[in-house]
Amino acid sequence: MSVVQNSHKPQTVISNSATPVTVFTGFLGAGKTSIILNLLKRADPDYKIVLLKNEFGDAKTDSALVRESHVQIAEMTNGCLCCVLVGQMKRALEELKEKYQPDRIIIETSGSAFPAPIAWQIREMEPLGFHLDAILTVIDCINFCGYEDTSYTARMQAQYTDIILLNKWESVSERQLDLVIDHVNELNTDTPKLKAERDTGVDPNVVFGIDTSLFHLSERDHGAAAYGNNAGEPNRHIEHHDQEVDVIEICRGQSDTASFATIDTAAFLLFLKRLPADEVYRVKGIIRLSEAVTDDHTSDSVAIDTATRDREPLESGILYILNHAFGRFTFAQLTLDLESYNDMIARVTVIGNGLRMHLPAIQEGFGASENELTVHWACRH
Repeated sequence: MSVVQNSHKPQTVISNSATPVTVFTGFLGAGKTSIILNLLKRADPDYKIVLLKNEFGDAKTDSALVRESHVQIAEMTNGCLCCVLVGQMKRALEELKEKYQPDRIIIETSGSAFPAPIAWQIREMEPLGFHLDAILTVIDCINFCGYEDTSYTARMQAQYTDIILLNKWESVSERQLDLVIDHVNELNTDTPKLKAERDTGVDPNVVFGIDTSLFHLSERDHGAAAYGNNAGEPNRHIEHHDQEVDVIEICRGQSDTASFATIDTAAFLLFLKRLPADEVYRVKGIIRLSEAVTDDHTSDSVAIDTATRDREPLESGILYILNHAFGRFTFAQLTLDLESYNDMIARVTVIGNGLRMHLPAIQEGFGASENELTVHWACRH
């Protein structure tokens, strides 16, 4: 029987002028954004936290969701933080510090990010007033045993971290949870493993103030191989996106500004429910649906909101933030900056493996033409 280890808040001494940085990693769909949002709700309201996100593709879905929660955010799209130029990372952090003067910065990496290059970039910025406080890895208890064997990135994320946060554990049986913990322990026995509660997440007092001992600059040259940059594959962290996942981006706009086109809600819900969870990992973006969905809008119970059918239909449709992960999905109605989406029908990123065979269905599901699709196929060797 596996056990979940308890963690405590270590003592740390940090310069008063240094801004602590907490980095969240975790594979695609692990639930990093949800845990961060719950964490922010539990933090002291006088403790100013700024979130830096980077996303795969340019749908900026999670950013829109976070803005709905009125959290300050900066974002890097079209690339993983561990792969961007050091200068870009540096500029983003410096701008956040200058503009918001935060008490803490949280970095949420893309699902395919290696932790080491990100951590070393932050370490290099210590003279500029930044302090790497912790690397936290979110584990999806529903799906981890499925992709852990095939994803090099998922294994690296689980191996090199200060705390492992077990997410979605309420949705699996005790036996399944034990198997997940056993798999994680094979990669990383000593790191504390905490359950993240569905509605409340984790206590800030537990995950803030870690003062990590991981990824010191003195280890970079001699320890690169141990941190996932194999001696025989010096550029593996640059190429890992192309090796592991297919990406389809849909950008469908209005062809006639005089009348709004929408995506039929009933047909779209059926399309989502038919997507194979073992091949389509994520579908996230902003879509304009013809009808409202129910407030209880998880994939298990989502349906057209029949209470609104007697009302006059909205000619412009309804904008939703779609977040689909491994067969489960939610909708959140978009309420902020609606004018900036006037010409949008769908702006979505689809991530998975073997998506070539699903391309016609995906194109039909979003009603997109070929010139409204951009594809990036994985290069598997």
